[in-house]
Amino acid sequence: MGKADLHMHSTFSDGYQTVGDIVAHVERATDLDVIAITDHDCIDGALLARDLVTQQRLRTQVIVGVEVSTADGHLLALAIETLIPAGLSMDETIAAVHEQGGVAVAAHPLSRWCPSASIETLTSLTNLPDGLEVYNASFAGIGSNSKVRMLNAMRFCRAELGGSDAHTLKAIGSGYITFDGSTAEDVLNAIRACATVAYGKQWPRREIARLTYRKVRSHLPTPRSVTRRVIKPQTIN
Repeated sequence: MGKADLHMHSTFSDGYQTVGDIVAHVERATDLDVIAITDHDCIDGALLARDLVTQQRLRTQVIVGVEVSTADGHLLALAIETLIPAGLSMDETIAAVHEQGGVAVAAHPLSRWCPSASIETLTSLTNLPDGLEVYNASFAGIGSNSKVRMLNAMRFCRAELGGSDAHTLKAIGSGYITFDGSTAEDVLNAIRACATVAYGKQWPRREIARLTYRKVRSHLPTPRSVTRRVIKPQTIN
């Protein structure tokens, strides 16, 4: 069975590790066969990751992806080559993914912590996603993972995805799927056939606390005393 984590972030958006560090970590420190770097509304990191594994002839395979900010919540667009603009409806975004031959997955649906598809959105879609992220290992999945898994099993019957939503190296692989085969093409085919199984465990509390601290810190104004020290001209004695 193959193993894939198809939801993680790099420094091309709000992640804290470079693409090179992510690729090296996955290759050396995990048993993942396939990954997708899915930065927010940016495809450059994913393209770079694919180039790196090809140039270095690594065992890990990369699916080019992006987490698109639709008007109705976040959507993972996998196996695409052209960036899909943010702000479209989820219906329009799913259609755009399929036009490129890609796979669309609703990211952390029903989450109260970040922009996510609601039950109303999911039930009103004309273009259905190929999968639902039934296990999100980050804080985004707290309180919603079990609900989404149950709804998918009873109502939607889409492929189930598990993703780490990692922003740090330690979180990579905390959410994942298994599938028959071991290649990028195998996992895409498994998603289309609803033949994946999602697993995961919540980020370590330290990782959640660290990311929360960084998020809060990034929105705080810089103290005037620090600003004065930074911009104070240097003098030569």
